[in-house]
Amino acid sequence: MQVHIIDAFTRTAGAGNRAGVVLDASALDVPTMQRTAAAVSASETAFLLSRPGDATVRLRYFTPVDEIPFCGHATVATFHLLAEKGLLKSPGTYTLECPGGTFAIELEPQGGRGTRVWITTPQPPVQPNPVALEALMATLGGTAAQVDPSLPVIRQGHRLVVPLLRLADLEALTPRGAAMNALLMPHGLRGVYLFTREAKEEGSVAQARYFVPGFGILEDPVTGSAAGPLAAYLAEHGSLRLPAEGGTVASRIEQGDTLGKPGRIDIQVAGRPGHIERARVGGVALTVMDATLLA
Repeated sequence: MQVHIIDAFTRTAGAGNRAGVVLDASALDVPTMQRTAAAVSASETAFLLSRPGDATVRLRYFTPVDEIPFCGHATVATFHLLAEKGLLKSPGTYTLECPGGTFAIELEPQGGRGTRVWITTPQPPVQPNPVALEALMATLGGTAAQVDPSLPVIRQGHRLVVPLLRLADLEALTPRGAAMNALLMPHGLRGVYLFTREAKEEGSVAQARYFVPGFGILEDPVTGSAAGPLAAYLAEHGSLRLPAEGGTVASRIEQGDTLGKPGRIDIQVAGRPGHIERARVGGVALTVMDATLLA
């Protein structure tokens, strides 16, 4: 079985978030896909079920321990690979079908430097945080005093979203996976996405870290599926300012720096204040190797 190893949200090998991609997966059953993802041991591996070159691209995603409905960086990796091999044209617009839903994809050529993949990301419904904040922060090696009181702590699907005041506090977190799972999984939660608006670089609106022990990943280096909803959250709460007459605002989210695997996620939010029409994430990628999995 051919497996392509790709670093997404970066142009530097070993940075960003690594994904496995299997292009010829239509005949594979679920146990085989799960075993393959465990052997590849990237945070996620994407399996292409449609024919390479089809305008509608069907994918399934597996962590080393479980299937997930959608994965941003593995989607970027797959569309990067299909464009790099000439199986999809860039520029171009396509449709992604996956267990998480159906989403619009745009490929934007980068002038001889590959393709930027834009994904209109799923927007999980916002729900209240069901976990005591002091107990939650203790499992992360932090305290509730580090949480930004001007922004809400929310639940989005299987993750909590927690704003912190200071970059130094975000960088200093030391999560304990077993303690997190004991606290979160009774509520159907798998992880915690923390961010601060104290970003490192000009042009960035936030830096984030994502701890997902419920899916067997203590820390995910760079997470497109969380960055899209964060973009909408930041626009809703005024950190990204939509034009009063309607339009699009763009910025960037930093992630992976604490792991020594920096990645950068471009974000765009369209709409007007009080009415968000669309949030999407964009990223480039680099093919690191092509491998043959023997067992």
